Amino acid sequence: TVPRRRPPRSAMGRGLTLLPLLLLALLAPPAQAEGGTAAAEVKIEVLHLPEACSPKSKKGDLLNAHYDGFLASDGSKFYCSRTQNDGHPKWFVLGVGQVIKGLDIAMMNMCPGEKRKVIIPPSLAYGQQGYGKIKF
Repeated sequence: TVPRRRPPRSAMGRGLTLLPLLLLALLAPPAQAEGGTAAAEVKIEVLHLPEACSPKSKKGDLLNAHYDGFLASDGSKFYCSRTQNDGHPKWFVLGVGQVIKGLDIAMMNMCPGEKRKVIIPPSLAYGQQGYGKIKF
């Protein structure tokens, strides 16, 4: 394999740290949104919004975030960023497909330190291929 270099930092001159994000990825039959865009299919609830909200995340930013994935059907956890990388947050460039599309959408315009609960439909998460042992 080719070694991966950490992507260049955003124009802000540093990575953006967003902790934590609660992710509910649905692995159930996809519901069709009538005339809706992909962004409209991702449901976002802000759980904590810091007083100082600058800079907000944007496409191309290097993010550092912890997140957990739960099934909407029974609440079981299928992913935890804290256990996948020796307790370190996941680094990724926002909006370029390094994470599932629904997570790219859910983390746009997010403040450093903000906490969100998001619901991502299967079509913007793992779809029919599932994740690990979890199949749709």
